[in-house]
Formats: sequence, structure tokens, C-alpha cells
Amino acid sequence: MTEILKIQNLRAGIQTGDSGEIKEIVKGVNLTIRSGEIHAIMGPNGSGKSTLSNVIMGHPKYRVLSGDILFEGKSILDLPTNERARLGIFLCFQYPTSIPGVTIGNFLKTIVKSVRGKELPVREFRKELKEAMTALDIPESFIARYVNDGFSGGEKKGTKFSK
Repeated sequence: MTEILKIQNLRAGIQTGDSGEIKEIVKGVNLTIRSGEIHAIMGPNGSGKSTLSNVIMGHPKYRVLSGDILFEGKSILDLPTNERARLGIFLCFQYPTSIPGVTIGNFLKTIVKSVRGKELPVREFRKELKEAMTALDIPESFIARYVNDGFSGGEKKGTKFSK
């Protein structure tokens, strides 16, 4: 199986205060995720799960002290967050934000344009969107709903996968 994400002996932390001091939180993490695999990062509060996620995404408050993060065999440490997102790396939050006034359809259209670097013709986008929503068993009516606005917990979880 193809290695999608590989973390090698990663040590990372967060900058604390104005001094620039880094508090090390992630200490020597090794992880390989191959195509088709599903992994869960679990641990008690304060064990570094969120820090690891933020480091993978390239959040500017977090610093890699040593080690590497490879995506499809190439280091992503020097890539800004938006470039990592274009590769298909993203975070889903447990309690996602509502965005009243922005429909799921428009939200996804913006994401597709950003990832592909060009806007799809409307018919092509709608066709792909309907196919994806059918495959994910998400009702087509969600296309016109505002992002997470008035959604039940289950609806929020379901639409995360469409993003």
C-alpha cells in the first residue's frame, strides 16, 4: 500500500508568551498512514493530539523542533497551511463553526476552485457535487443549506466528510 502520510521522530511545541520560548508537547512521534487505512489519535487531555494536528497543518503558532512530516513521500514542513490544504490535508473540528449566509454548495465550490486552481463550469460542478453527495448518502437538499447553521450533531458530522 502507498504511504500517504509519514511522521518521523517528530518533536514539536507551541510558542509561549512574548519570549519566543517553545514548550515541547509532541515528543518523538512516529506514524505511517497508508492508502485505505483509518487511524485514530487518542489520549487524555493535554497529551498532544491537537498539537500534532496543528503541526501537521502548519499552524503558525506551532514549531517543529526536529523530525519530519512526509505527504506522499515529500516533506511538507516548509509548506504554508494553504499549500498543505491544496494537497488534501485538512482538519475537521469536533464542534464545527456555523456560517450563516454561506450555502454548502457555494462553500464546496470555493474549496474545489482553490484546490484545482480554476473554477469548474457550473454544470460540471453540480454533477460532481451530486455524485459525491449520493456516494456519501447526504441529501441533495443540503446543497442549499447554510454551513452547519441549524444542523443537528449528526448532520454536522455527516457534512464534514463532504468537505
